[in-house]
Amino acid sequence: MKQSIYADQLTAINADESRFSLPYLSMWMEGEILCGEYTKDLHLSLEVAKACVEARLFFSKGKMSVLLVDMRGIKSTTRDARQYMATIGATLVKACALITGSGFNRTLGNIFLTIDKPAVPTKLFTDKEKAKAWLQQYL
Repeated sequence: MKQSIYADQLTAINADESRFSLPYLSMWMEGEILCGEYTKDLHLSLEVAKACVEARLFFSKGKMSVLLVDMRGIKSTTRDARQYMATIGATLVKACALITGSGFNRTLGNIFLTIDKPAVPTKLFTDKEKAKAWLQQYL
């Protein structure tokens, strides 16, 4: 795998590589589940989406992952970013559970599922433990 533009940041942030943070996303492992949380009031543009996917691929060392993503911080997103996340963004992902909060956030998640049609099994949740239980079938 090519050297990530985030390699120096990862080493500087946490030498044991247990957590990776960017200005718009934090990632960490909970057992075999790769967890991510978008920062508050994030505008998910195509550029940000690409950076998040590259960071995930680097953090996971290019291995297939099961994802639990807290998307409650997303304030807005572009169509291009949603389409990217549903296709190329699903590279090396077995399944993805999305945590939603507000009505707007849930609507955004439903648009992603129905219009953008992710390439991997993806489901919306409001409860993290239920999301983790659903993901167990993909481990």
